[in-house]
Amino acid sequence: MPSRTARASFIDSRPVATEADAVRNRIPAGYCIKHWHPDETPILLLGSVFDAESLGKWIFDWTVFCHSASDEAGDLWLLLVKLSGKMKLATECFPRIKDAENRKIVCDFLKSGDRLWERFEKMLENCEFHMWKAAERKGKGVVMGTAAGRKVVESIFGHDLDNTTRLMDSISTWDKRFDANCSDIFRRR
Repeated sequence: MPSRTARASFIDSRPVATEADAVRNRIPAGYCIKHWHPDETPILLLGSVFDAESLGKWIFDWTVFCHSASDEAGDLWLLLVKLSGKMKLATECFPRIKDAENRKIVCDFLKSGDRLWERFEKMLENCEFHMWKAAERKGKGVVMGTAAGRKVVESIFGHDLDNTTRLMDSISTWDKRFDANCSDIFRRR
């Protein structure tokens, strides 16, 4: 495992998202972009922008905070990173694939990957609903405190656990099928 200093320098070397990156990705003005890697697909959650890596870590950290440890949260984090990375690879390689049948295979995987992201985004919308209910009203504003973070965990790994498990199983199956069907295509292009 890399030393603490090596991990810190990796984190410091990540590109910082700018307002220009936010505009280019059609992120609404005022959203917090500090958790988002500008080369990755943005994921919006309650006024913040994440990428698959940072959102998976955020969910994992809240789950650990609420329950000490969680294999499911770690698995979800890993699956989100795999889905995002393979979608990015397929998108980047697609224009260079010459064979029509191979292009169709990759296109089908991109479409099914998009459907998985849509399911995940619906799950996040449900989390947002529960977070807003737990938000603390202070003066004229709203503060998302620990109760709101707990609601994310309760939503994903509590009352929506069946949906989360089905989504995770679907992403895992997609990931294995992607490797089996697309690895040679990307090597040969």
